[in-house]
Amino acid sequence: MDIVILGGFLGGGKTTTLNNLVKQAIEHELKLAIIMNDFGKTSVDRYLVDQSVPMDEIIEGCICCAMKGDVSRQLHQIYLDYQPDVVFVECSGIAEPQSVIDACLTPALTPISTIQAVVGVVDASLYAKLETYPGDMQKLYYEQLAHCSHLFVNKIDCCETEAVATIYSDLNVLNPKAEITIGSYGHIESDLFKKEAITERQSLENEDSSCKVSQHRHHDGIGHRYFEFDNAIALEQLVGWLENLPQSIYRVKGFIRFKEHPDTQLVQYSAGQVEISPISLKSKVQNYLVVIGSHLEKLETPII
Repeated sequence: MDIVILGGFLGGGKTTTLNNLVKQAIEHELKLAIIMNDFGKTSVDRYLVDQSVPMDEIIEGCICCAMKGDVSRQLHQIYLDYQPDVVFVECSGIAEPQSVIDACLTPALTPISTIQAVVGVVDASLYAKLETYPGDMQKLYYEQLAHCSHLFVNKIDCCETEAVATIYSDLNVLNPKAEITIGSYGHIESDLFKKEAITERQSLENEDSSCKVSQHRHHDGIGHRYFEFDNAIALEQLVGWLENLPQSIYRVKGFIRFKEHPDTQLVQYSAGQVEISPISLKSKVQNYLVVIGSHLEKLETPII
C-alpha cells in the first residue's frame, strides 16, 4: 500500500490537486482510498472529492499533533478493509508533513505500506504576501515545504512570469531534493503513478532523520469558528464581510445559499481573495462557513 501525503498552507489548493491526482491514479487502474484532515468543526473538502473513493475523516484537530494515532489506526483499518494500491492523506493547512510522515511509520504500518511521496502545494498568489504574515506563520509555511519529495506551485495564472520564476528559484534553494512542477487549478503533471517511477524511487523512509517530531508552536493562537445560517443570505453583504476580514484570518470555506442564487454555492477565502462558485452536491447541506485564523474572539459575526 503506497501512501501519498499532501501538505501545504491554508487555501493553497490541496483538495483541487488531490482531485487531479485521484483522476490520474484511476487512469492507471489503481485502487484508492483517502484520509482527509480538516482543522475545523466540519469538513467542507469531503464534498469536493470523488465520492466513489473510500474516505475517512479526521476533523477538529491536526493529524501532526495529538491526532497522529488516529491517522495510523485509520491507515491500518483502510488496509484491512480495502487493500488499496494508494492512500492519499490530505493534511490540514497548519500541519507539518514531516510529523505526518512519522505517523505513517508505526510498527503496524511499516510492513504493509510505503510512503511514496510527500507533495507540498504552494499557493503562488500568496507567496508575495507571505512577508506580511506573522513570523510563526512564515516559519510554518516554509517548514511545510522543506521535507517534501514533490513541490507543486499552484495558481500560477494569478502571477507574472517573473514572480513564478522567483518562487521556483526560492523553492529550489529551500528544498533542492524536491521535484518541482508548476500549474494552475490543481493540474499537477507528475510521474507518481508510473510503475517504472515507483520502482526506481527510493522510499522516503530511507531518507535521513527528517521525520523527527518538532514542537508545534504554530498551533498557538490558531483556531476556528463556525457560522451557521438558517436562511438564504445576501451575496453582496457576505462578499463585503469577506473582503474586510483582518489579516489574522487565513482561511474561510463553506456552503451558502444566496438570495440571488437558489442553488448552493461553494464559498472560499484565502490570501485576501474571495471565490464563489456553483457546486453540485448529492445531499443537502446546511448553510455554514468555517473560519480559520487567530484572534477569532475579535471577529465580528457576519450580519447578513
